[in-house]
Amino acid sequence: MAKAGDKSGGSGKKGLKRKAATEEAQEAAVGEDGTTESGVQPPKTAAFPPGFSISEIKNKQRRHLMFTRWKQQQRKEKLAAKKKLKKEREALGDKAPPKPVPKTIDNQRVYDETIVDPNDEEVAYDEATDEFASYFNRQTSPKILITTSDRPHGRTVRLCEQLCTVIPNSHVYYRRGLALKKIIPQCISRDFTDLIVINEDRKIPNGLILSHLPSGPTAHFKMSSVRLRKEIKRRGKDPTEHIPEIILNNFTTRLGHSIGRMFASLFPHNPQFIGRQVATFHNQRDYIFFRFHRIVLNCAEHACLEFMKQDFSKWQLPIS
Repeated sequence: MAKAGDKSGGSGKKGLKRKAATEEAQEAAVGEDGTTESGVQPPKTAAFPPGFSISEIKNKQRRHLMFTRWKQQQRKEKLAAKKKLKKEREALGDKAPPKPVPKTIDNQRVYDETIVDPNDEEVAYDEATDEFASYFNRQTSPKILITTSDRPHGRTVRLCEQLCTVIPNSHVYYRRGLALKKIIPQCISRDFTDLIVINEDRKIPNGLILSHLPSGPTAHFKMSSVRLRKEIKRRGKDPTEHIPEIILNNFTTRLGHSIGRMFASLFPHNPQFIGRQVATFHNQRDYIFFRFHRIVLNCAEHACLEFMKQDFSKWQLPIS
């Protein structure tokens, strides 16, 4: 066994010597211009980024490292191109071409044929005969019932309570296992004009059903990114009992026009501007962003508002 080991060890040393000798011979064969004696250039080290797809790398750590290096190189190239373009624009001065308009989802969107003109006769006729005509003709005042799905959790309950402080003349009632088919007749008998149902999934509010009583329409909305009042940074005071002002943005299509009227019918007719409270419904990319906020006035605007609060009936003006 010892003899066999000695022979294997000796053959191993000879193999290492032969390998080192071949490497020295290859290095000596390379000329000063980087070519070998046969005129063929030796293979270069792999350049970055690699010629193959990074997703083909099987090793997860190696794949993540290569992807990070590739992203860093992309950022460097983008920054260098931006600096070069800036220098060229500074050199040209007034003769520089105008900056290109960035491509966004909104300006690249195909024109929607359902966009309506609010002054159109057909739209005016639809508004005079739809389900919300009695509200806009000031024949009815909104009265809202806010409820939840069965056995709601704390976040959904707090959302309903805060919606009750935002929407005037609204009331919160809990389901207690009742079906909507039983709740709606009770709402109609008690003169409620709208029903709001907040649904939840895994203790998070994820849906809203808005139904106009007694004959509809009914709309279902998916909810996301719900933030309660305490979760908003630099928030102001809690809402007062003043009737807020309503702002509806980008409800320009046929369907959007009806949805905007549905949201507007939740609030009373005459907003009290003294409260400086605003409820905004902003439609963008088929998402409706809702925010309830308060307007902050500067000194001059605040003085003008205080002046408007005065009772002018007690003033005695000189008769010329």
